[in-house]
Amino acid sequence: MERHKRHREKLLFLMLAGAIGIVLLVMGGYQLIEFMDSTAFCGRLCHEVMYPEYTAYQASPHSRVLCSECHVGSGADYIVRSKLSGIPQVLAVIFETYERPIPTPVTNLRPARETCEQCHRPERFAGDLVRVHTTYLTDEENTEKVDTRILRVGGGEFEAARDIHWHIGAIVWYLALDKERQEIGWVGVEDKTGELTEYINPRKAAEITPQGIEEEKRLMDCMDCHNRATHIFRSPEELIDIALTQGTIDSSLPFIKREGLNALDPPNSSLAEAIAKVEAIKDFYRTSYPLIYGEKWRTIEDAIEELKEIARLTTFPDMKVSWKTYIDNIAHQESSGCMRCHGKLVATTGDQKGKVIDSGCESCHHILTSE
Repeated sequence: MERHKRHREKLLFLMLAGAIGIVLLVMGGYQLIEFMDSTAFCGRLCHEVMYPEYTAYQASPHSRVLCSECHVGSGADYIVRSKLSGIPQVLAVIFETYERPIPTPVTNLRPARETCEQCHRPERFAGDLVRVHTTYLTDEENTEKVDTRILRVGGGEFEAARDIHWHIGAIVWYLALDKERQEIGWVGVEDKTGELTEYINPRKAAEITPQGIEEEKRLMDCMDCHNRATHIFRSPEELIDIALTQGTIDSSLPFIKREGLNALDPPNSSLAEAIAKVEAIKDFYRTSYPLIYGEKWRTIEDAIEELKEIARLTTFPDMKVSWKTYIDNIAHQESSGCMRCHGKLVATTGDQKGKVIDSGCESCHHILTSE
């Protein structure tokens, strides 16, 4: 009996220890997954590799959204997929075999309908939005120019959708002929019966086959236009204009925009060099505007600090990244944007057969004033 009692006690001890071990393992695993989904893991652990993206993210409209909410989303299936697909990336960081700059677009990014649209509802947008864009000249007065336009955002459910967000309200398929998805060869718009109205780029007809369409077509989503929704690399000129508008740089300082641009554009070979050039702006005011420097030295110091922050947001030589590196489809300044399809593709079926997709600027916005 005594021996059986000892066996029972050992068994109970092992069961209790095992239960505690399982609880600790689950808690540790949960905390590990939480850490791997944090912005610190994504942006700091891979500091050199992701430093440009992490820096841009911190100054973006989505800076309070966790990286994992966009890159992974909810559900155990995608968590497992993301961790498995991340193994080669970890190895690339360890052995320093990663590309400089990091290539885009991300090929295995989860569809926006399962991530972005958990917060945003493009089909629920209604009416238009007014946007006022303020820029400044590089003259002594930093002359202000204001451009006001109405964006025809539109939206709506399936067949009632219109204007810009019609592209998401409708079912639109497309075939890209390049990795960057800038050369669109074919588009298919699906109606409620499933029938397609097809459009094709006549200049690329030889590269388009039914098999290629079937195997490689993509369902258009938010990221096909808003491809830099978070990692937005703005130019020094754009950031200086924003600072002048917000008042963090005093527009009454003569030639402040010109001097800021001279220091930061073109990109510097290091952040230290960029900051040294910004610091030298003090000498410009001491020499050229001694009275103003005496009266506004504090304002000049504030402007210098803001320009240093702009230098931090635009100088990434180690990863070969600048504001010109990545294409931004929504801005359509350095990229074709809307004109990847509009003005190029011709309908081959349906009522619009033979017609080119409208390319007029009024399709997206009305310009109210420009002064």
